[in-house]
Amino acid sequence: MDYAIILRFDETTESVFNSIIKSIADSEASSYLIDVKIPPHITLALFCTDNVESITNELDKHIESFNAGDITWVSLGAFVPYALFAAPVLNEYLLSACINANNLINPFSIPGDNGRYLPYQWVPHTSLAVQLDNETLKKAFNTASKQFVATKGQANRLILVECNPYTEIKAWDIT
Repeated sequence: MDYAIILRFDETTESVFNSIIKSIADSEASSYLIDVKIPPHITLALFCTDNVESITNELDKHIESFNAGDITWVSLGAFVPYALFAAPVLNEYLLSACINANNLINPFSIPGDNGRYLPYQWVPHTSLAVQLDNETLKKAFNTASKQFVATKGQANRLILVECNPYTEIKAWDIT
């Protein structure tokens, strides 16, 4: 099965991104994130395992190695044509969190998505619209570009999730 370790944000930051996501849905470009209730986040690690309990236990043992941290999103980006996202500055905090998450799960899993979430292969992003084609990407970008401004926020929760369907397995507040 596919799982991910994600960072969630403070209420104000999530509200900023939820507003853009709703506007994109209202434009009829894509409502997928709303339909399946995927909140704004940054994925630190994406992996496959048959033993998610070992991952949960490892995170429980080492959760103090993850801290809350400041993130600044400065641009819109795309994985053409499939996804539109808010792009954060890759800072020491994000890179360390990605490395830490991947190192913890490595003994119990194999990388998912062809290793695109491994350190130094990873493009940190907060999806605003997914399951797009060329036309809906243009529509989503046009909508988002009218609302998006550089945004500073804080990651304050680490969550282990099952992918497809999105299901939170365990959440940790990080300080």
